[in-house]
Amino acid sequence: MVFCLLTGMGGIAELLSALLIFAFVLLVTYLTTRFVGAYEKQKMTGRNLTVVESLRLSGGKSIDLVKAGDKYIVLGESRDSVSFLCELDEGSVTVPPETASGAVIQKPDFRKFLEKAGDKFHRNDGK
Repeated sequence: MVFCLLTGMGGIAELLSALLIFAFVLLVTYLTTRFVGAYEKQKMTGRNLTVVESLRLSGGKSIDLVKAGDKYIVLGESRDSVSFLCELDEGSVTVPPETASGAVIQKPDFRKFLEKAGDKFHRNDGK
């Protein structure tokens, strides 16, 4: 009887220690990601080149609006190449709100995503 209690307590102790190790690994991963992200962001910020806006088309393809000095340049980007598409006048560009570093914050609208998912769920629910 005493042996069963001790093995039960050992199992709980093992479970708690595994959970603590898992939480520690998650914390270290989070802190490392934050540090590396801040370092890369600082390294990529410049005075003359700024990515104003980026639109993902598919897979590894996107169109980027880049401010280079006083000019706005539209670039096509794929996995293997970057192509010059056109140059825009400063008056024809509507610049989105910027952060202090000049980078644009584009937050995904999860409410719209959830509403779409809910609509699809309700449509399929009636079948």
